[in-house]
Amino acid sequence: MKRNVFPFAAVCGMEKAKEAILLTLVNPFAGGLLISGEKGTGKSTLVRAARELVDAPWVEIPISITEDRLFGSIDTEEAIRSGHKKLLPGLIDEADGGIIYIDDVNLLRDDLLSAVLNIREAGGYRLERDGLSEQRDTSFTVLAVMNPESGTLSSSSLDRFGLFASTDEDFDDETRLEIIRRVLDFEKDGIAFREKWQEETEKLKEKVRNAREALKTVEVSPAMIQLAAVYTLKAHVAGHRADIYLIEAARAEAALEGRKYVLPKDLEKAAEFVLPHRMRKAEEEQQEPQQPEEEPQQPEENKEDQQQPQNEPADENAFSHPPEAQPPQTDTEDSEDSNQDSNPENSKFSNPKGESRERIDAADLHVNLPPMWIEPSKDRKPKKGSGKRSLTMTDLMQGRYVRAEIPKSKTSDIAFDATLRAAAPYQKARPSNGCAVVIRKDDLRSKIREKRTGNIFLFVVDASGSMGARERMKTVKGVIFKILLDAYQKRDRVGMVAFRKNQAEVLLPVTRSVDFAQKKLATMPTGGKTPLAKGLLKAEDVLDMLYRQDANQDPVMILITDGRATSPLNKGTNPVTDALEEAKRIGRRNIPVAVIDTESGFIKLGLAKKLAKAMGASYFQVDKISEDQLLHIWRTAANM
Repeated sequence: MKRNVFPFAAVCGMEKAKEAILLTLVNPFAGGLLISGEKGTGKSTLVRAARELVDAPWVEIPISITEDRLFGSIDTEEAIRSGHKKLLPGLIDEADGGIIYIDDVNLLRDDLLSAVLNIREAGGYRLERDGLSEQRDTSFTVLAVMNPESGTLSSSSLDRFGLFASTDEDFDDETRLEIIRRVLDFEKDGIAFREKWQEETEKLKEKVRNAREALKTVEVSPAMIQLAAVYTLKAHVAGHRADIYLIEAARAEAALEGRKYVLPKDLEKAAEFVLPHRMRKAEEEQQEPQQPEEEPQQPEENKEDQQQPQNEPADENAFSHPPEAQPPQTDTEDSEDSNQDSNPENSKFSNPKGESRERIDAADLHVNLPPMWIEPSKDRKPKKGSGKRSLTMTDLMQGRYVRAEIPKSKTSDIAFDATLRAAAPYQKARPSNGCAVVIRKDDLRSKIREKRTGNIFLFVVDASGSMGARERMKTVKGVIFKILLDAYQKRDRVGMVAFRKNQAEVLLPVTRSVDFAQKKLATMPTGGKTPLAKGLLKAEDVLDMLYRQDANQDPVMILITDGRATSPLNKGTNPVTDALEEAKRIGRRNIPVAVIDTESGFIKLGLAKKLAKAMGASYFQVDKISEDQLLHIWRTAANM
């Protein structure tokens, strides 16, 4: 039975998304379309309504689809009847010459989405499964929608969508009222509502049809090609997909306008859909000090400590005055540390006498944090636990059945569909013994299941005196609070290591209690030197403990520091060199690591960036983190 869908012409608002859909329907070479928006904005309704604008196959791929249904497999019925292997085409073949629509595309398995996008670009694929080997040629356009609250796509997947549009727009009162009226009218009598908008729908359908015909004659002049290159260069995009898709989208714009040539305004409109999800920041010029080749033997904090006024008391009571008396715009670390190096009792994290010049900053909860994407493990080993963040293979009889394999040992989780397909071609040669289908041990196939599990986030936080200057710790705590909130929603576990003065301490062992982590973070003070190397060493101890508990665990480490190490690992060694050596050791672990640089001011040493490079880790600046479209946490790839 044909579904009574909401008419495309009747959708109120979302003009940009509508225009992007029309461009995609007119020109299949524009690379498809990804629409992003929050729940309830009508993005799925809009895309499904576009089905009636084209006379072409329309195939919807559910996120629970299996490989055999998507790509095709052996025709079991034909194999049992004739004993011959014949391909039963999948949804990819059914969409030939038409549209593939994927709802909640960010929840589809990464390997399946990558395969669909690769086939679209290549125009075909080779199928090797169930004893079949066939080359299949197909062409289609991909229309997909996603809700960023449920997760995001990898940068490589985003880049293969030609166009991108967002439905997150503010509607005025009149527009919202009109949306409500139209929806109520449609729910009251859908058939009458569709008839009311039939004329507008036919006009749009005719417009798309004419534009598809006109597209064949639309030409692009060398000047327009050069202008397209200028657009992509200014957007700092990677690769050349953006250039091609920009020109193809501009051709579609011209075709919709009934022209046979592309104008600058066509490129300008097309750029609104082609560039936003590809734009990157320009490489920032390194603001290194005048002696870039020399490691700072004595960072600014120590220099300023030596420049204390002559009349300042040298005894420990000199630091009992309130924090507000300190210069607010100077990165200082407590000079008391230089006097306390010989006193181990004063190097503890907290001073019970309250004699240390410490401060506790509240978190800035107004920090905007972009969605987070963690590079998955390539070993695909089964992992234990539960959660909602990362997909992992599981050897338990729970989770989604994604494919089948020949069992390596005795199994009770049998994939009956794959088992029947394996046995079907041999039925005519086997004695039936009264059985409809004869299955032997060699035919058995077991299920490969996949489920979501939580991650382990280990925060390694710089709590030294320089972090308290310029109220950096407020922003740092705000960033951590937002990550903790996301961790709570995804059922992650969290742990926290803090370092200051002359030591590092595990403030919070790895736990599921995000609320407890927030309380620990809220009361964490700042003050003292920066024993960065000791903080990294303590983080390694925690990682080793986790691996002893479960070797298949895959923790994520987030280091938050300005990189200005001032306390060495051992007496007489260089603090910065010690930190870089420890960073290289962590880099060899091949775990997801992010470095959030808190350094600010006109002169920057860039030591946190060097740490990230030594670990092969992702690098973010805390004051620009809200400008990023995605917190992409890579796996460490440091040189061995």
